[in-house]
Amino acid sequence: MTHVLIVDAHADIYGKVLRAEFPAIKITEAQTLAELTGDLSDVDVLLAFGVGMTDDFIRRLRALKWIQSLATGVDHFLRCPSLPSHVLVTSTRGIHAAPMRETVVYLMMAVGREAPRLVEAKTAHHWDRQFWSLLSGKTAVVAGIGVVGAAIGQLLKAFGMRVIGLSRTPRAIEGFDEMVPTDRLREVAGKADYLINVLPGSKENLKLFDAGVFAAMKPSAYFINVGRGQTVDEEALIACLRAGGIAGAGLDVFQTEPLPPTSPFWDLPNVFITPHLGGYIVEYEELVMPIIIDNMQQFLAGRVQGMRNIVER
Repeated sequence: MTHVLIVDAHADIYGKVLRAEFPAIKITEAQTLAELTGDLSDVDVLLAFGVGMTDDFIRRLRALKWIQSLATGVDHFLRCPSLPSHVLVTSTRGIHAAPMRETVVYLMMAVGREAPRLVEAKTAHHWDRQFWSLLSGKTAVVAGIGVVGAAIGQLLKAFGMRVIGLSRTPRAIEGFDEMVPTDRLREVAGKADYLINVLPGSKENLKLFDAGVFAAMKPSAYFINVGRGQTVDEEALIACLRAGGIAGAGLDVFQTEPLPPTSPFWDLPNVFITPHLGGYIVEYEELVMPIIIDNMQQFLAGRVQGMRNIVER
């Protein structure tokens, strides 16, 4: 019998659907890794977001054959040295376009229109009427042109922005005025009114957004991060924000999450923070379950070549 382990705060939701679709499989549910103190040596399949995943835990799954990430990113799993090369890894790539593009626009407007100041004015019952600046006519640079990055660029183009994409595999995409290789990041950062990071936390992207990139940006520009915190040199960003090197930042992801109460980001007036809400939507399970069900059908039938979003590694 195939044993499926689901680790998530909403494991019961996924478990209920899978039991109805696949009554012959064994399902174990847990909200956190800490709950799983027993023997897991017979687990065939792991469903999880991977946040907090440890190498020690992966080592306990001696029969593991397949990991279905509940997220687009799989870096939490791939960082585990004990993950055997034969274990199949699949993602939910393709479902995040709508929530992530909306998150990016939310962050852009929050920093561009100084949402914290307006909230303070409301609390103080103060009619604080000041000019705000259009997105239309501005330049957006989007780093990371997968499904999400492409969707972001196309939406920003609809706002009347000039959109430049950065990719390690530059190619023409609808909605982008220009596409350039990632190694030209510093050059195009200087053109950006909004520099938007959608990059995954892979080795080649670690601290890619460094002091040199922020120094290249215009003092009137904003940095938006919905990719991974590990892609940013946070000390360099903090120094730049404190010095007024850029106008501000809208940040949804950080190197350490939850963001520690002692982080300087909390107190910077030109920073707008959301607690990794990019894909944290009410409709998430509705979007992800079709991929999980399709992949489970293929896996149980022995047709792994037909599974969706197989990660090459």
